[in-house]
Amino acid sequence: MAKYAINPLTGKLDRITDSVALTQNVTQASQGGYEFTGGFTDRVSGQAGANDIGNDVEYTSAMVSASQWLRFGFDSTRQLANDKPYWSRGSDIEEAPGAVYNADPNNLPAGYSMDGSNAYPDAYQATGLFSGAYMPANVTSMFNFTDNVTVQPDTNPGFNAASTSGDLQYNAATGSYNMSECQVGDFCQFRFDFNLTPQFANTTVEVGLIWQTRDAANNSTFTFALTGEPLFYGSGTTGQTFLNRPIITAYLASAEDVNARALPAIRADQPVFIQPLTTLFTIGR
Repeated sequence: MAKYAINPLTGKLDRITDSVALTQNVTQASQGGYEFTGGFTDRVSGQAGANDIGNDVEYTSAMVSASQWLRFGFDSTRQLANDKPYWSRGSDIEEAPGAVYNADPNNLPAGYSMDGSNAYPDAYQATGLFSGAYMPANVTSMFNFTDNVTVQPDTNPGFNAASTSGDLQYNAATGSYNMSECQVGDFCQFRFDFNLTPQFANTTVEVGLIWQTRDAANNSTFTFALTGEPLFYGSGTTGQTFLNRPIITAYLASAEDVNARALPAIRADQPVFIQPLTTLFTIGR
């Protein structure tokens, strides 16, 4: 006898030969999502989503000589300052909670607290600009703003410690993208938004993630640079500031990928100034 099931995507009865496959396909198609933050340790000016203003961090000639990656960590203090919702609270229940301007402190909506004369939702704190409203189902966190693992269970340096020797060198940095509530098979996109000012013409800048897979005991298994397409700044670019939004992709093929840690980073062949601004982390299913 033929089997039928309601397809949640269409609301219609579909004839199926494998109800498990249908369920898997529907789940993978319907539960993707994203979150956004400007909570970088090195962003002490500007506001996530509202403007493209930052402060310069120098990629130095010493970093060039060492072929060192410059990582950009996350920080809970900067997240609270940078991720405040900039839009007015709306009536659409699907909208991420916005600010209440000129709020009455004696009559605040549930979950809001005062910041000066304005009220902001508590939900964005430690979560991101959109308060988790657009994250995938069953995911409650996509960023860790406080991670600072400098020694692993096996006594090797932890992900947040600096690497100062070998072929893969990088600075110490706190925090991480959080994949721990993802599923094996998820497809991830990491957009890193930054301003960059070349100090010399014909500068090539690599953009990527310093990625560390970890086993069930939280020991690192592999640490590597997961890179995208390099950026090139030719003649006439010296001293000019360029806004960049490159995307790095990753698939979570194993439990070690789900337990991975990652941070955005750059490496250049000449000194540059960079302003980390925001990052958009998207999970596709």
